[in-house]
Amino acid sequence: MSIPMSDYIEYVPLDPSEMRTKADQLARMFRSYATEAANINLDDVKCSKDGLLEIIERVEKRRVYFKVFYGLEMSERNEASLYCFWLLKLAPLFYLKNPSYHINAAFALHLFLKMITYASPKKVAIPTRHIEHILYAFKFRDVSKESIMAIAETILCHQV
Repeated sequence: MSIPMSDYIEYVPLDPSEMRTKADQLARMFRSYATEAANINLDDVKCSKDGLLEIIERVEKRRVYFKVFYGLEMSERNEASLYCFWLLKLAPLFYLKNPSYHINAAFALHLFLKMITYASPKKVAIPTRHIEHILYAFKFRDVSKESIMAIAETILCHQV
């Protein structure tokens, strides 16, 4: 049995204003991370605009994938996990003052922990050793989209 092409949901790229809104949100989150959590001067960080826009585009494509293949709206937890994944893979950030600093992994961890805090109905206390393991994986392991989602689910469901 074949499905007529007219029954498929087609990916429609975000219009420029939606893309700009999402890019601004991500930039605000990075500024918060840099200035409040990492004590990084924003002038010392370069960002690939094309890389940032590519991340947003890939997350939006995955949103359509969830709808087509699972019949579901993508959760905020999965969306945040995807942003973490693409930050790690496309690495749009570069820290001029210390090029060996894994700024993309550190920012992805920051987003991940913010998502856990936001998604949990009660305060989550993640042991420091677990946070260090996640950061290590973000820096040096080839983590998949699904593994980041599974880690988030494990933390939220089991409150490690």
